[in-house]
Formats: sequence, structure tokens, C-alpha cells
Amino acid sequence: MFSGSARLLRRIAVTVLGVAVLGVGIAMLVLPGPGFLVVALGFFILSLEYEWARSRFEQARTKAADLADQAAGRPLYSVFTILFGLGMVAAGLWWALDDGLPASGPWTGGSIIFSGLVVLATMVVSLWQAHQAREHGQPTPAELLERREHTGQQEQDGHQERAGGAATAPGSPGSHP
Repeated sequence: MFSGSARLLRRIAVTVLGVAVLGVGIAMLVLPGPGFLVVALGFFILSLEYEWARSRFEQARTKAADLADQAAGRPLYSVFTILFGLGMVAAGLWWALDDGLPASGPWTGGSIIFSGLVVLATMVVSLWQAHQAREHGQPTPAELLERREHTGQQEQDGHQERAGGAATAPGSPGSHP
């Protein structure tokens, strides 16, 4: 009986924590912060108990990695992302230390600092992966992403052309009797 109760408590704890982290991640999609990474973390937590969350975790993880790879593939984006991360750390320190700011305090400042560090860590990993790929003569993750998007667009265009030819009405110029 205890194992059933413990299992239920674990499921409730994982659900509450996962939903809370997911909510923070969704808020970060429109607020400053690494939204897709936090959304992926929320789905990861939920995937410990729910099968449906596993596929959502993979989708969110892939999207976060794709965004980081795109930023690493463009020098201007890389510089902007690094400056943004450093700015978040600085703003977090300011928010933690200045009592005159709204909602100032160690929790607010700490969460902003944490977000900035996640942005910086993600960028460093993406730049390192791109460097490793170039060093070994392989395409970078951003180049692979561009190829995948280009191939997907070509396939979509091909499907539309085939569908367009088959959709002609009888008796119209493109139809065959």
C-alpha cells in the first residue's frame, strides 16, 4: 500500500513542478529569458510521468537547439545573444541589490541572473559545437538546419505542384478526357 501512496505523491509532485516550470517557460517566450529551454525542461519533468510529454520534450528540445544553432551560425546574432546574456546578468545583479526597483530582491535578481547564465551557456555550447564541426570538416549544426529547411521547402513545393496538376476540373484546359 505504501508504494502506491508514494507513487501517487511522486506523480503529483512531478506534475505540479512540471506544470510550474512549463508556465515559467511559456512566460519567458514573451519575456526576457530562455523560453524554449525552460519549456523543454518543463516537458522533461512531465515526461518522467507522462508519455505524451516525451514527444513534446523532443519537439521543444529540438526547437531550442535549432534557435541556438541559428544564432551561432551568424556572427551578429552571436554577438547580440552574448551581449543580451551579459546584460541580463548585470540587470539581475542590479535588481538583487537596489531596493528602489519594483519587486527587487534576491529572488527576482537571482532568476534574471540565472536566465542570463542559461542564455550564455547555450550560446557557448552552440559556438563550441560549430567550432568542432568546422575543425573536423563537417557541416555546422546551423548549416544542417538550413539544408533541412531548404529540402523541406523543396518537398513542399513539389507536393503543391503535383496537387495543383491533379486538382483540375473535368473539361478545364488542364484536364485529360
